[in-house]
Amino acid sequence: MKVRTEARYDRILEIASGVFLEQGFERASMSEIARRVGGSKATLYGYFPSKENLFLAVVEAEGQRHMAAAEAEVMSAIAGTLRDALIRLGEAVVTFMCSEVACSAHRMVLGAAGRSDIGQAFYEMGPKPALERVAVALSAAMDRNEIRRADPWVAAQHLSGLLTAEIQPRWFCRDLQALAPGEAQAIAERAVDVFSRGYSI
Repeated sequence: MKVRTEARYDRILEIASGVFLEQGFERASMSEIARRVGGSKATLYGYFPSKENLFLAVVEAEGQRHMAAAEAEVMSAIAGTLRDALIRLGEAVVTFMCSEVACSAHRMVLGAAGRSDIGQAFYEMGPKPALERVAVALSAAMDRNEIRRADPWVAAQHLSGLLTAEIQPRWFCRDLQALAPGEAQAIAERAVDVFSRGYSI
């Protein structure tokens, strides 16, 4: 029974992701998602109490799919490989942040944050845990004297800010501009180079 429940959960996320991308967050409805899943709205609400919760779950799943391997590499980086690991992490971050799902999430969250708790929920669900994992990896790098000693949490935020500095303007455009081949890696390399100079020993 548990396996069937998890499989249905994953199917809901997959179908909901398609609906959100097709129709946008505002126009997408729980009725349409339930219709495509092949169940009732009551069943859908049994998994997700609101459309906002479902959308955040979709974004979280997409983020994990993009980021898991790169984050694991950073966490296990050994002396001499930190820069390369950070670049691969950065490339994954840039690629995900330029995806339609991530762009839609940021637009929706920023638009609603002033009148609901969705902004805090979004931060607690995605960006904060990811930053915490990066902070742990950076702390280990500091212990190995690969980068200078500093507050790892602040360092993780600096790295995040550098990685998104070049791509944030895309979020304000109606039509999301696709990344050119190799662009994500180039952006990541520039960001990591600046970070490395700032945190060099």
